[in-house]
Amino acid sequence: MEFGLFLQPFHHPSTDPTEALENDLELIELLEELGYAEAWIGEHHSTGWENIGSPEVVIAAAAQRTERIRFGTGVVQAGLHHPLVALDRIILLDHLTRGRVDFGIGVGGGIPRDLSVFGLSPQEAGKRMHESLDVMLRLLDDAGPVTEQADWFEIHEAVLQLKPYTQPHMRFAVASADPRNVALMGRLGGRVLLGGMPERVEQVFETLVSGAAGAGREASRDQVELSYVLHIAEDQQTAEEELRDGAVQEFYEFQVGVNGRPEPEGSTDDWYRDYLSKHIVGDPEHAVERIGEIEQISGGIGGILFMSRDWAGLESARRSWRLFAEEVAPKFV
Repeated sequence: MEFGLFLQPFHHPSTDPTEALENDLELIELLEELGYAEAWIGEHHSTGWENIGSPEVVIAAAAQRTERIRFGTGVVQAGLHHPLVALDRIILLDHLTRGRVDFGIGVGGGIPRDLSVFGLSPQEAGKRMHESLDVMLRLLDDAGPVTEQADWFEIHEAVLQLKPYTQPHMRFAVASADPRNVALMGRLGGRVLLGGMPERVEQVFETLVSGAAGAGREASRDQVELSYVLHIAEDQQTAEEELRDGAVQEFYEFQVGVNGRPEPEGSTDDWYRDYLSKHIVGDPEHAVERIGEIEQISGGIGGILFMSRDWAGLESARRSWRLFAEEVAPKFV
């Protein structure tokens, strides 16, 4: 099992953005040093909480500071970009990273405002994603010039001016359990980023197998990755106490206040206990036990991406990444 970073990123809007971006890049450098496998970078355009508007730009900057760690766009919101332009940019990044990038593509909407600010519904954004991906795959197939007209883009006699560095092309990924998207990843040999839902892995894998069979491929559980918030300290109580105030603030200010989720019926303490049960927060022994549970429930996965949170402070967060790499990850080699 491999471990990596899912950098949405997530910072309180009061944080100095220049400093936060530098801290994110330094974190990626640290993770390469510690042996983590990959870092996925998100795309968002509203609220100020997840303030990277172009994952490609951040990946290009991080690639100049690293040599081994792989990157992924997590995800490019397909409905916001002309398909030829989006593909041109990821192919350029494929060259600049010497093949160290996966092309995560999706609908968006993890922050609902990201779609509504452009006047898009989730349904329209989903339709656009599949229209865009269809054109991208035809361009990558290189069977001839592509002409297509949708209600939001046109493309006429287009061919790629730059072929991918990775052959036949970069690996695709989706952050979705939608059977249509999963089957497509089976056909393409792509990856599925499933969030923290180990109970869905078996069904997703069956759909991957079905999609792969139609293309003469064999699917692998390594194509599925889950994601959780991670915070490790020397003892259980310290880890839980360090993360508590920031986690509560995030939920009430962002999830409730910005994203419109309902407030929990119970107390804040009840909410936090439920939060802890869904993520990986504790000492190294607890983390080993928790990942073992996730493996058992899922039936096997390719890896786990940890969502970066600096609620415990920068030094405590970096200590957490180091403790995990030194005392937890070796148990799963």
